[in-house]
Amino acid sequence: MTPRYPQLPSNASITDRSASLRIPALIVAALLALTLAACQRNDQPGPEPGDWEVQPVRVAPVASGTDDSAIRLPGVTRAVERAELAFLHGGHLAERLVKRGEHVNTGQALAILHNPALMPGVSSAEARVREIDRQLDQLDRETQRLENLHERGLVATDDLDRTRSRRDALIESRRAAEAALGEARGQLDEGTLRAPFAGQVVELMAEPGQYVAPGQPILSMAAPDRLEVAVDVPTRQARQLATGQDVVVRQVEGAGIVTAEITELGPAGPGHPSRLIVSLADDTDPEVWQPGLAVHVEMKLGGEPTLAVPIAAVIRTGSGTPRLFRVRDGMVERIDVIPGRLRDGMVTVNGELTAGDEIVIAGHGRLLDGDRVRVLR
Repeated sequence: MTPRYPQLPSNASITDRSASLRIPALIVAALLALTLAACQRNDQPGPEPGDWEVQPVRVAPVASGTDDSAIRLPGVTRAVERAELAFLHGGHLAERLVKRGEHVNTGQALAILHNPALMPGVSSAEARVREIDRQLDQLDRETQRLENLHERGLVATDDLDRTRSRRDALIESRRAAEAALGEARGQLDEGTLRAPFAGQVVELMAEPGQYVAPGQPILSMAAPDRLEVAVDVPTRQARQLATGQDVVVRQVEGAGIVTAEITELGPAGPGHPSRLIVSLADDTDPEVWQPGLAVHVEMKLGGEPTLAVPIAAVIRTGSGTPRLFRVRDGMVERIDVIPGRLRDGMVTVNGELTAGDEIVIAGHGRLLDGDRVRVLR
């Protein structure tokens, strides 16, 4: 007899019972999710119909201001009054009368040139003057004698007039001879090199016995009581400077600092920047300020109007030309710009912009020129 076991529930009945229990739970969860979403949509108003088709962006206005930055340029102090002295004629340097660093007065002899060709010119001119003087003395006596004879009626008037004409012509010849003598003496005197102003001998460029050509520098001198600094300024920055503007001159090695003034500002040319001359005050301490000191010239620029945008607005492209997007009437316009100086998260730009223009600072990763955008306020 076969034993009988209790009947177990089939798999189908178990599966059907579990599914019937899960369906109500899924329905309840879906209803809860829809209820929460509806509440959130009611709390936050959504975009207008059609706004889902445009790119959302954030914008910021273009700021205006002035470029009040300062620049610092290196330079070296030098004397305002300085000169390299040379002879007008060639010859041998016979004697040098000063030493390097020696203080000299105006008109003091510094060097002597030996040129044998100069001395004969003076001797010849002096001989010519002496010869004319003897002839003139003889004509004076002859004229006096003829005047006495003419008064007694023994000499014709024409003879007296001819003698007087010869005497007058000889007087003019003597004046020309005196001028030639003065010129010859001047050329001989140019063989002595003299100081054009009071100052100090800076450099010696020729030795005694050496042949020097006309115009070849023999020595240089300077007056150290007045100093200046020459610096080269880039053209763009030079346009913001003006003569008479105050600057600060600071020693590189030392505590010396003075206020100076721009006295000369030359224009830029092909291959070279603008040359700026800064003159120090006349009452600077000569113990602290001397020629040849390395200095920094600090000057403020003249407040040129500038436009600035947040640095996040500028996009670097593969072509190397920076750009940004301007928003007008719900559309973006691409503007190429030239970035400038950075300060406090803003960058100065040069481009077709005006103060107050709205530019994109976020969301411009996929923008193209002419795209429609939605500004997030």
